[in-house]
Amino acid sequence: MCLGSAEAKEKRVALVLGNAAYEHAQALVNPVRDAEAITSLLEDLDFQVISGFDQTKMQTQETIARFAREVRGADIALFFYAGHGMQVDGSNYLLPVDARLEDETSLDFEAVQIDFILRQMSRETGVRLVFLDACRDNPLAAVFAKANPSERATSGLAEIKIADAGAGTLVAFATGPLKVAYDGSGDHSPFTTALLSHLGEKNVPLTTVMTAVTGDVYKATGGKQRPWVNV
Repeated sequence: MCLGSAEAKEKRVALVLGNAAYEHAQALVNPVRDAEAITSLLEDLDFQVISGFDQTKMQTQETIARFAREVRGADIALFFYAGHGMQVDGSNYLLPVDARLEDETSLDFEAVQIDFILRQMSRETGVRLVFLDACRDNPLAAVFAKANPSERATSGLAEIKIADAGAGTLVAFATGPLKVAYDGSGDHSPFTTALLSHLGEKNVPLTTVMTAVTGDVYKATGGKQRPWVNV
């Protein structure tokens, strides 16, 4: 499959979220710029993009609901997220900008489980693509772990099992399971920079694209960060 070569009348729908202006943690530099640039790229690739930048939990839920309505029956369903993420006991969460994570109820009421979004992508869809630039060092994970010592919480994301998600599913992480990715010192993170360089290449299979993305990130970070792809 080649994203740079759209088939006639192919329905492509994407959800793009980027969070940087965190209210209860130090703001990040690049996630909103990353998400805006990915939005522009996907629109050029004939995607209908539902996007949200620096959203609260309530706003995020509303954006996901719009995506869920539009994505049903899509030939390609795509999700891109940049911002803080964390895993707790093997489940992955993205963090809206108003997350505090100060007690045991925080995950239910302040975070968004990534599996919830994946379920919305799996209704009558063909190919499902997920790109998670969400492994930045996350102080909120430490806050939650301190308040909930019985929970195993870390900044890095856990591997997503996709055995039952269909043959046309790819999940790409900015770095390996439970490891931390870089926000980047330029206009975009290393992972997003590589996606922007390769994702729209014409007549290039997506597997080849992701190999190039991995090589670019590894080189840009001096071997400290290697993207992880589940297919």
